[in-house]
Amino acid sequence: MSRALYLKYRPQNFDEVQGQDHVTSTLKNALALNRVAHAYLFTGPRGTGKTSTARILAKAVNCVSTTKEHPCNECVICRAINEERLMDLIEIDAASNTGVDDIRELRDKIDFKPSEAKYKVYIVDEVHMLSTSAFNALLKTLEEPPPHVIFVLATTEPNKIPATITSRCQRFDFRRATLQELIGQLSEIAHRENLRVEPAAIDLIARQATGSFRDGTSLLDQLMAFGSDVITLTQVQGLLGAASHETIREIVTSIVEAHAGRGIGAIGNAVDGGVDPRQLAREIVDYLRGVMLFQSSSGAALSATAETQSEMTALAETISAEQIVRAIRLFNQAAFELRGSASPTLPLEMALVESTFQPGAPLPARAVPARKVERVESMPLPPKPRAKEEPAPRATANTRTKKAERETDGATDTSNTSVEAAIDALTLPSVEQQWQTVLTRLRLVNKSIQALLLDAQPVALDGNLITIGFFYELHKTRV
Repeated sequence: MSRALYLKYRPQNFDEVQGQDHVTSTLKNALALNRVAHAYLFTGPRGTGKTSTARILAKAVNCVSTTKEHPCNECVICRAINEERLMDLIEIDAASNTGVDDIRELRDKIDFKPSEAKYKVYIVDEVHMLSTSAFNALLKTLEEPPPHVIFVLATTEPNKIPATITSRCQRFDFRRATLQELIGQLSEIAHRENLRVEPAAIDLIARQATGSFRDGTSLLDQLMAFGSDVITLTQVQGLLGAASHETIREIVTSIVEAHAGRGIGAIGNAVDGGVDPRQLAREIVDYLRGVMLFQSSSGAALSATAETQSEMTALAETISAEQIVRAIRLFNQAAFELRGSASPTLPLEMALVESTFQPGAPLPARAVPARKVERVESMPLPPKPRAKEEPAPRATANTRTKKAERETDGATDTSNTSVEAAIDALTLPSVEQQWQTVLTRLRLVNKSIQALLLDAQPVALDGNLITIGFFYELHKTRV
């Protein structure tokens, strides 16, 4: 069985640790000056090299070579660590050993001298998972461990670690890898594996890794299972459920041009083609972010092709800052709403429709071509309102009671006459003129139905029945 790529190409010395020069330089200087601390706290996102750096530190303090800051990887100790058979390197998964009894067992064994190496090195991964009582049991040992023990605590959530623990350690914050660092590492691994990968495919893998070296390497390892001579962009998109660049550009362009119908159609086609809706939302947000950066003259911070930069620059000149910020917020929210949505596309469609117009402003009126009307549904007008009933008058005011009854009857007749006159005067142009008002009031009752009707229009009027035309069969079915 072949080893996973992220294990096969795990850094074996400080120089191979990428993107963490502020950490490796400090550790090498501490080794050279013989000022190694008794406890370290490594924090940062997943896949950034925390555990790998801890293992390299364990090799460095125990390596028998003269240059401790550069472990030789050839001596007995270095080979034993690389082969994961050194008993003096103890790796503990705090997620599986969270109780106080586990820490007490560790504390009872810590006084024993190392069997082979100079130092016993304890690497506690995901240390934030320890219970409060376990942290309390670790305090004294962590503050004054035996001279032959070094602790390295690793975590992705440093805010969950008590300050009493943090104050007893030297803290190093590992940062996410940049896009260029990820592309460089993936290209180097592909070269060593004699694997041909399209540059666009490498770029998409690196973006999908979101700053994690391990995630990017694992994706490349998974793509190798395709067995093809060349890993293409299409293969990566199929594996990730990602949309094509043309689809994302069309959706964003429909937002800029306030053409909701075209954008909703592009979303539907993408999802029907196998694109993951949440991945689609992330890609739309990423593209909108690029437009926002170019609009704020910060496009140099964006890593994109010259063609993509030209597209984003053109779009940035035709959309307001308020609208693009609002669109980013709506699609970012839609990505979270998709987790619990019964419909795979409705949160995205609602985000797109809301992105095409300003709050409180009606959508621009547009004619509905007859060939696009998939089906029509009839919507009856509401029944005539009844006259408001007045409370029963007092028996001691007969004259005023009769006068009030006459006024009430008169008001009722006037109201009924007014409604009947309004219905008789109803025309299709007047319905179209008031359509946005109807949708605005419908939003207070049912936002989902209102969002679907935003891409529909009244097309006919027959007495007191309004016929509505839908652009898409899908929306008609949902309504």
